[in-house]
Amino acid sequence: SQCEGTEMTSTALGDFCSPLALSVRAGRCLRPDGGRLQPSASSEGMDLGFEQSLPTLLGGGADEASAKEVRLLREYHCRWVRQLEGDQAVQRRDELERLMQQTRERMRFEPPSMPGNRYGPDATLPMFRPGWHVPTLALINPNSGAKAGADILTLARKTPYYQRRFFNILDVLRETHRGGLLDVFRQELVAARDEARAMGVRPRLVSGGGDGTGSFALFIVFQALQADASREDEGLGDAGNGFIWSDDELAEGFPALAQMPLGSANDFGHAVGLGHRYPGEGVGSFFSTSRQRAHAALRQLAAWLEATMGVGTQVANFDVWGIMPPEGEERCDFKVCELGGERGADPRASVDGVRQLVLKEAGLPVPFFCCLYFSIGFFAYMTARFQVNRRTRPTYNKLEYCRQALGILFERRPPQLSVGLDDLDITCGGEEYFPPRRAQGNSGRRYQDVGFLNVNWQGGVGHGADRAPRAAACVARGPREPAKFNDGKADMYRLKLSSPLRWFGTTRQTDKRDGPITATYSGGRGKGVFFQWDGEA
Repeated sequence: SQCEGTEMTSTALGDFCSPLALSVRAGRCLRPDGGRLQPSASSEGMDLGFEQSLPTLLGGGADEASAKEVRLLREYHCRWVRQLEGDQAVQRRDELERLMQQTRERMRFEPPSMPGNRYGPDATLPMFRPGWHVPTLALINPNSGAKAGADILTLARKTPYYQRRFFNILDVLRETHRGGLLDVFRQELVAARDEARAMGVRPRLVSGGGDGTGSFALFIVFQALQADASREDEGLGDAGNGFIWSDDELAEGFPALAQMPLGSANDFGHAVGLGHRYPGEGVGSFFSTSRQRAHAALRQLAAWLEATMGVGTQVANFDVWGIMPPEGEERCDFKVCELGGERGADPRASVDGVRQLVLKEAGLPVPFFCCLYFSIGFFAYMTARFQVNRRTRPTYNKLEYCRQALGILFERRPPQLSVGLDDLDITCGGEEYFPPRRAQGNSGRRYQDVGFLNVNWQGGVGHGADRAPRAAACVARGPREPAKFNDGKADMYRLKLSSPLRWFGTTRQTDKRDGPITATYSGGRGKGVFFQWDGEA
């Protein structure tokens, strides 16, 4: 350590310490005063073979060395190990920064031209104004909104602020490796939290896509904040709850979700007042030129972003439900598959002369966060069939929903499904809910659907209000409490095919129940139930 000159110091350290470096795994380091130096976390549990290396290091027997020489050598060795660990940590940080910089360079890529952009070839997003706008990130599905998501991401590449903070949600899901888009998203999320804290507000996250994109966006935020012991030196240490933020930091800095309606039903955006159609859909008249329609669409998009990022925009609490194992269990005891088959009015296949469902193992699992609604039965089966036949435009998708619903009504029940909702039992907060009046011998055979609403809007037509006598339900809606997204309750419902006729409309009767909601199916091997949440079946 006393050698002068960088090269000489490096050579001296290398020559002097190479036997130590090869000899392995050390214990504790002693201070010159007899105290004990604690090794760093990365060297804990390693034995450096210090005692065995002393004769080589001292050029003779270890017994001939004085206690002072041994203590000084221990201290020197400890310092060298720590310096080596520090150099390695710096190298890892530099490597990570280099990888992330390469990822950012890819994000800055701007296509040479975009003549087909619905917002115009020369369009740009409104300038972000610190102090006026809340720090905002975005996770956008480029395939949603008849590719409107791709057009918005293209515009984002033109402005430095959006270039850094507007992400393709599909790419983030794919690039979870070290230095990939998930790491870049985490870095921007932390920066947005710090900027928002200085303003006394909560950062915001635009979730652009269909109704299911909201749960995907929540999943990515949690995944970005998940602790990783192998990368503790890179800021991914556990704050005591499995995440890199403490509970207080999560409560204060978790981003507020703003749903950009780029799907078909867009129940999420409609329920929270952010629109039922994507910004720019259906603008202009029959006589408008393409340039006029593009300018009108851009004005709508700019107005939507201004309202979402504006510091005066209201932020509200929102209940989020999740699919989890029963209390006391470590894992769920059901298997998840998805409907296969060919596109068309009837996705079933003929097997042994019988039209049967074609099922396949679920691919990329959708996060089991439920923001809007959950149901088992008819609507889930309809949604599963729709997913096989998804269209490119929202209007065509709505028509496809109707086609599949009519098909279910007039087709023979496939052998993989029970009659109605027979063999299904549901409890809410430990109390029986479905089938009703079980003690009187009632079953679920006559029911077609059961579930709950978290928002008072489903598929653009369905609503919910507290259960009431039939006459009161028909005449007076005022006293009945609607489904709410921030009351901590599940607005449960159950319906038969005749239920809309008895309700005289689409406002279904609901019962506010506490969670957890436990669903049990006992149909036996080879049978199951369709379930859907937030439009994913």
